[in-house]
Amino acid sequence: MKETPGKLTPSLIGGLTIGVLSSIPIINMGNCLCCMWIIGGGLFGTYLYWRELPSSHVFTAGEGAIIGLLSGLFGALFGTLLNYFFMAFLGLNTGQEILRSIIESGNDLPSEFEEVLDEFDSAGKIAPLFVVFGLSFSLIVNSIFATIGGIIGSAIFKNKKTVKKTTSKTTKKAKK
Repeated sequence: MKETPGKLTPSLIGGLTIGVLSSIPIINMGNCLCCMWIIGGGLFGTYLYWRELPSSHVFTAGEGAIIGLLSGLFGALFGTLLNYFFMAFLGLNTGQEILRSIIESGNDLPSEFEEVLDEFDSAGKIAPLFVVFGLSFSLIVNSIFATIGGIIGSAIFKNKKTVKKTTSKTTKKAKK
């Protein structure tokens, strides 16, 4: 009997998919549609795992959830690294631009808050702060939505596996 494949490689590929699609400017706007790239990355990791399963293996929702969760965690790490790359080398830091516009508008902001923001901005501490907050937020959001994608993927691919078996048996019986 063939052993079940490892979950690490499909999870890494699913996470890489999440990280790349969630970090590239313009393309990352797809996450505005119910976290489309994150759910898709969890689903893609689940598909890659399902493809390697032996036909006798019953694919459970728990396995899909684990692959989705791991894909989400890896996606948060890859996405944070790519976002940091875009901030450091390409100068794309939309969060910092939003913060600067808030400071410049000065509408109803307490003076203490403005001073703290100015201090962070002038000391160059704002980019690392965004990286830490971004990683924390991504770990939570990616874990939740990629797990959902993994569960959806396990439901979709579980049915396809049984349909293949049933169809081939029915076809053989019909030919006789």
